Amino acid sequence: MMSEAERRRLRAMMGRFATGVAVVAARHGPLLAGMTANAIASISIDPPLMMASISGSSETHEAVVGSHSFAVSILAAQQRDLAECFAQPTTAVKLQRFCDAAWHEAETGSPVLDSAIAYFDCRLTARHPGGDHTIFVGEIVAAGYEEDAEPLLWYGSQYRRLADEPSL
Repeated sequence: MMSEAERRRLRAMMGRFATGVAVVAARHGPLLAGMTANAIASISIDPPLMMASISGSSETHEAVVGSHSFAVSILAAQQRDLAECFAQPTTAVKLQRFCDAAWHEAETGSPVLDSAIAYFDCRLTARHPGGDHTIFVGEIVAAGYEEDAEPLLWYGSQYRRLADEPSL
């Protein structure tokens, strides 16, 4: 078992990998749940598969298991407030209000954030244990994106934005 100091150090080292910021969400009956995530990845183009790693103790985990689906909404640079809200521990208000985010359904019934720069609506095909998380694999059944949108990034435990490339 790792000490708290070792966990902090490992988290700091992993934080040196820049990632995009997304909200993974699912709906199971009346439960509408979502969480900020950067542990997502494209797995395959043919068939189109995506993975999301979700804490086993979260309501989002419960909703994915119950609905057999999930949606990944990639956040734009101006959506930091949504990233911060969905990153908070779940409260009754967060569950009832879904961070006041405008959303729609695509194919599976999972919530897709309206202002996302890209989304992937996935039907669950597999799940694998991953420590205190479950690695969910889903087949992408619907997707879309905005052509000229700027992403929200995460690096070194901070939200970041892309910098313009310097002129040569």
